[in-house]
Order: sequence, then structure tokens, then C-alpha cells
Amino acid sequence: MEPKSYNIEELRCNAFARAGKHFDLVRHEDFMAQTHGFAFPHRHNYYMLLLVTKGQGRQLIDFESYEVRPQRFFLMSPGMIHAWEEDQGLKGYVLFFTADFFTQRYNLNKLFDFPFFSSSYEQPYVDLCPDQHAPMVALFEQMLGVYEASRPGMLSMLRSYLNILLIRAQQAYPEKYAGQQEAAPRNLLQQFEQLVDRHYHEKRMVKDYAQLLHVTPNYLNAICREKTGQSAGQLIRYRVMLEAKRMLAHESKTVGEIGHDLNFKDTAYFCRFFKKYESATPEQFRKSLFDGRA
Repeated sequence: MEPKSYNIEELRCNAFARAGKHFDLVRHEDFMAQTHGFAFPHRHNYYMLLLVTKGQGRQLIDFESYEVRPQRFFLMSPGMIHAWEEDQGLKGYVLFFTADFFTQRYNLNKLFDFPFFSSSYEQPYVDLCPDQHAPMVALFEQMLGVYEASRPGMLSMLRSYLNILLIRAQQAYPEKYAGQQEAAPRNLLQQFEQLVDRHYHEKRMVKDYAQLLHVTPNYLNAICREKTGQSAGQLIRYRVMLEAKRMLAHESKTVGEIGHDLNFKDTAYFCRFFKKYESATPEQFRKSLFDGRA
């Protein structure tokens, strides 16, 4: 019997942006009217920023449900699975851009230095206080004016505005990321997360990453707990689980094929691992994503 297909559409920035610009900016209400909000689960190949000014709702980001409310600023990275669950009169701004757009003026490392883009373990939003929200709204309005006028130099101006916008979001991010204090532990955590992203298929032990980082496993665990509240082992397992969920959602491979791709010794072991952390089998999880969808 052929496995049921559960492909999730990958949405590309050029589906929205003016040709060749790798950038788009629209008011949220206009975006929802044009796209019906993409209520189905989909994967982005671009960065997406959402600033909410009015209304309320919920959205699913990498299988976690988040409240959408005024003064909440969402910052999403490429590869995330996203779906709208609820929209009750939401107003605000939606901005899309690709890494190519940003790096035509800035170094790619600068983009990854922003905490909301450097880690898959952190919350994908920041709550702004009124003193932070008002200038952010003004900045979005300035960007809209530049974008809609479409005059010479527009793209250079938009890149500068985007950089300012991301810096302001970083300033509003939780205090543990502010300033340059304790840079060494923070850099170690970032290096660890980058190594996990590269090697989680074949390396699942904390000692493997500690060796690559030239620190002891105990020290690596201590830094991870201090900065994230989770052990290094928990972060490794989280990354494996996240990829398993993304593959179950995005690909039509069987559960066994996905387990094999993730380097589990057999399907039964993959299913036990998945159920331990998700309280559902891989097939149950996959089916739950598409229940109620035509």
C-alpha cells in the first residue's frame, strides 16, 4: 500500500515580492485578504517579521501555538513550519526578506548574530513596551512609504531600515541577550547550537560536542542550563525532534524512511523516541497536522 502523501507547501519569497527584490512589506489585513492567511501548515524559505498593532489571534510556529496580540513582534526564520490558527481583527505589518536581500549590504554573520535568528531554541517573538512599540510602528510606516514610492535608491534605504528594525528588536529582546556582558558563554552556546545543527544526524552525545568545543561535558551542560534552562543533551534531543516533526510535516516519506534518514537504528526505536517526547507516535502526529484539512 502506498504511503499517504502529507506534503507541506514551501512558500517562497518571490511568491509575494516584486520580481527580483527578495523583499516585501504589506499591512497585515491586506496580506490576510490576499492569501487567506495560509491557514494550512507551510514552510518558509524566507525571514518573516510580524508586528501586531490591533486585534488578537493565534499562530502555529514549528508546532508550538503562540498568542498573537498587540505589541508582540514575531521574528521567524527560514525553514520554520507556520500556520494561522485564529485571526480576530488583527492589524499590523508583515515583512518578508531573504538572506540574499540582507547580505547585499551586510555580512551574513550579522544576521545570525541576532538572538532571534541564531537559535531554534528561543521564542520567536518579543513583547514590546509602549515606548518600544511606537517607534517600531513609525519605522514600519517609513519603510512602507519608501517601498510604495519605489524611487531610485529604494532597496538600499530598505536594507538600512531593516537593519535598524532588527537592532531595535534585539534591544527589546529578553535582558539575558542585551549588551556585551558574558560574551564568552553566549558565544560558546551559539557555537554549540551551530554544531548541533550540522551534526545532529550522527552525533547525539554531549561529550562529542564538548570535544569539538574543547570544553568538558559538565561545563557545556552548565552553560546550556544557565542560558536556556535546559541541559546540552535536552537541546540535542530537541533539535532531533524538531527535524523529525518538520520531515513528518513536509515530506511524503514513510515513518521508517524518516527514522532511517535521522540515523535511528530501526523504525521501532524511532517511534519510541518520538513518543517519549511528543506523547504521540510519528503517524499520529503527522495525521493531527492535517485533520480537518480538505
